[in-house]
Amino acid sequence: MRKRKLPRELVSFTEQLLMGRQTQLRFDSFTSEWIPINNGIRQGDPLSMILYIIYNSDLVKVAKARKGRESLKELTLAFVDNTAFIAIAKDFR
Repeated sequence: MRKRKLPRELVSFTEQLLMGRQTQLRFDSFTSEWIPINNGIRQGDPLSMILYIIYNSDLVKVAKARKGRESLKELTLAFVDNTAFIAIAKDFR
């Protein structure tokens, strides 16, 4: 987020959102002790898509910009939390 020059307040808000979290595993009749979480964001959080795009925005720049027919050689497609890379070659040597 700092690399993208987002406001300091937004970076601090996100850091606070991700700190001090914990979870429990529960299945059948078993419930685990509380487990600290040190990465990721809450499942289903609407911010997750936005944070994913910010975090992985460099992936979209991997394909080199080209002009004309050369522009079809490398493509990067990104939507929400998915990124796909496409490379096209004349042969498989």
